[in-house]
Amino acid sequence: MVKGADLLLKSAISIAKKFGLSEMLIGLTIVAIGTSLPEIFITITSSIDGYSDLIIGNAIGSCICNFLLVMGISAIITPVNLDRRIVRTHLPIAIAIMILVLILGNSNKYEITRCQGFILLLFSVIYIVYTVYKERKIKDKKIEKEIMEEVESKEYHSTPTIIIYLILGLFGLKFGSDFVVDNSILVAQMMGLSEKFIGMTIVAVGTALPEIITGIIAARRNETDLLLGNITGSNILNLCLLIGLGAVINPLNTATDFNNSILILIAITVFLQLIAIINKKSSLNKEHGFFLIFLYAIYIFSII
Repeated sequence: MVKGADLLLKSAISIAKKFGLSEMLIGLTIVAIGTSLPEIFITITSSIDGYSDLIIGNAIGSCICNFLLVMGISAIITPVNLDRRIVRTHLPIAIAIMILVLILGNSNKYEITRCQGFILLLFSVIYIVYTVYKERKIKDKKIEKEIMEEVESKEYHSTPTIIIYLILGLFGLKFGSDFVVDNSILVAQMMGLSEKFIGMTIVAVGTALPEIITGIIAARRNETDLLLGNITGSNILNLCLLIGLGAVINPLNTATDFNNSILILIAITVFLQLIAIINKKSSLNKEHGFFLIFLYAIYIFSII
């Protein structure tokens, strides 16, 4: 599934370049959405099969995994820079989206309807458009250069290769997501675990592998300036796209421990923002990293 997402992402970038789309636009839209492709395909499969708890568990669990596990591992390897622009703008947007999801999940007899799903999808489009608009006005050439270098590092492929990557990527994601969903449910049934527990642990970590690997590589290369922004943006799109898309296909039942999960995610996001505001060095160091992983361990233990 992860390899399928990688192949599909490579083909998407090459197609975008063939049509003359800007490097900045590719980096902020296609690359960002590409890392969420495993979660998106699992959402589609789970929604068609009627597994609401798996969708919600995966969406919220992936966000928590990104903020605690990915940030924690990266900070242990090398200090992670906390971009003030992300802290002041995108983290508050993330908190607002989480509160919106919380309200929607409690406003209609513990169900997120198709109409509410369309609202979340609309917010994902608005966020992408807003981010692209703001990033085009960035005066910090260093940040712009880093984004362009990351996009340019992706290989440019010939048309036959693009088509092959596109087909293989779609097949990998489709059958990979089927395997993950079907066998996650079997594991849950055999071990007496809930769908939501599986979604918030095994599936969440599995689908967050692209972010985990990217975070480790960025940390080893000492290129963590945009890590917080990438994770925050990915979490916003996860909540809007995954829950929104799932609800549009099949209304989602939020009666099972939904409020506790989303409140934990809000608390973690607020905690990270407070660290960024209080920390004068504007970075997460090794001690912060170990503490974030410790919090993730506590979180996993609590839901067990």
